[in-house]
Amino acid sequence: MTKVIWITGATSGFGLAVTLKLLRETEHVICVSARSKDKSQWLSEQGAHSYRCDMSNYEQIQQTVKGITSDHGRIDVVCCNAGYGVYGPIEAVPHDAMVKQFEVNVFGVVDCIREVLPQMRARRSGRIVLTSSSAAYVSSAGMGYYASTKHSIKAIGTALRQEVKPFNIEVSMIEPGVVKTAFKDRAMENQYVDSSPKDYQQKMQQVKRFMLNSMEKAPTVERTRNQMIHAILDDKPRAIYKSTASSHILCNLSKWAPPKIYDTIINKGVEILSK
Repeated sequence: MTKVIWITGATSGFGLAVTLKLLRETEHVICVSARSKDKSQWLSEQGAHSYRCDMSNYEQIQQTVKGITSDHGRIDVVCCNAGYGVYGPIEAVPHDAMVKQFEVNVFGVVDCIREVLPQMRARRSGRIVLTSSSAAYVSSAGMGYYASTKHSIKAIGTALRQEVKPFNIEVSMIEPGVVKTAFKDRAMENQYVDSSPKDYQQKMQQVKRFMLNSMEKAPTVERTRNQMIHAILDDKPRAIYKSTASSHILCNLSKWAPPKIYDTIINKGVEILSK
């Protein structure tokens, strides 16, 4: 059966990789939403049905859901992939940047879910795929705001999975560690390391080097992309997909290590990988 699949954040990273593979290898109806007019147009040329949408704008999310439903009759799957990272000390990240981080990474995701659920409940069928991160389990200096959004998605996805199971709606969470995507470029656009107070500079510059080095050495997107497609299409999707070795390691570290040992291991890892 042909599915109508809506992918947010489809112009880069995991969202783009999933979109292109589905377009090239399946007959499903692929609907994408993005802020960029040029990128939306390019995706349309590849065969996607594009809708302009800013994930921090609730009215645009509503209009996107109405548009897809009007054009294609329903939404069978929503893959909430839009998101980005804000980095810097808790004290130094500006208020507006902090709020925007939650608007896109958490509230925008929740708004998408809330808008598609009524029709999924009515059909007693549907699938929701949430792109989270190993940051749902761990946090470290300079990454508090980004990690807190992923902790939030983990909690929301877990509750949602239990709430909608009686309606035959599946919820899956994708939890990769660091993966080589264009996420690095936007991360550097939204970093408040260089502008942070002098007291933080030594540690934050170390964190910045760690991030850049980690992303350079990270695995490519294919394994995570394939697990996302499994969550979207398979008859028996898993609740959680840990798509990289680092996500398994960090999950176990957060689960079993006492706080002092956890801090020591994280700090040592950042120190080593920042060189």
